Amino acid sequence: MLTNIHGLPDALVAAVRNDPYVGGGDISVTKLIDAPQRRVLIKKNQEHIVEDVSERVYSLMGQAVHAVLERAGTNAIVEKRLYADVLGWKLSGQFDRVNLWDGVLQDYKVCSVYKAEGDIGWERQLNVLRWLLHKNDLKVDRLQTVGIFRDWKKSEAKRNPNYPQINVMTIDVPMWTLHETQIYIEERVAMHQAATNGETVECTDNERWYAGTKYALMKVGGKRATKTADTIEELGEVGKGYEVITRLGAYRRCEDYCEVANFCPQFKRSKESFDDDAF
Repeated sequence: MLTNIHGLPDALVAAVRNDPYVGGGDISVTKLIDAPQRRVLIKKNQEHIVEDVSERVYSLMGQAVHAVLERAGTNAIVEKRLYADVLGWKLSGQFDRVNLWDGVLQDYKVCSVYKAEGDIGWERQLNVLRWLLHKNDLKVDRLQTVGIFRDWKKSEAKRNPNYPQINVMTIDVPMWTLHETQIYIEERVAMHQAATNGETVECTDNERWYAGTKYALMKVGGKRATKTADTIEELGEVGKGYEVITRLGAYRRCEDYCEVANFCPQFKRSKESFDDDAF
């Protein structure tokens, strides 16, 4: 169910509701690299999932970028879906752009500045897409993500030379061997098949965006930590006028970004465990 609790304009609601995305095959690249348990829970609870239009705005921005790319009119293949058979399943994936003159596979992302140093999800996605291109007789020599930073600040760029100096950045992505990629794909397909057949394939801490418990050294009454650490011992001696604040770990995706968290037994156990730790 799609809601509009913030009263966003009807045109925006309609644009989100009329999402033209159509997958294909038994599993897409995006779902392959994601958690098998989440995929199964989404399929099982589709009629009961509630999502607000406001949570889809960034996705809509990404689709707008892709629409603009289609009119670039340069010597490239754009927005094409490819297929390959893996362990009895058909894997499908749609890439953003392949430059024919230099063999560069590019993926465009509307993202936060903190992703400027790269992202393991991007690496997995582009390498699987490169494997799909290879299976369809298209050669790729380099992988790139073009990041369009939605939260970029000119003032920060002037102040900090390590901050992206413009709001668009081309980021080279490590390229695996085709053999390594095939092993990864087959392992992921096997996991998704097991979850589909009813086996328990729980999400990893990385898939749940786990932020571990941290300890912060702060001035009494202060607002910012002078030092943070994974253990109290790492903070060293706590001087007069300072205190140690415990910042409990959290599964950020489960708590704020997973539409099936309410149906997930793993998340339920985590919540019960955190509730017990609070006392």
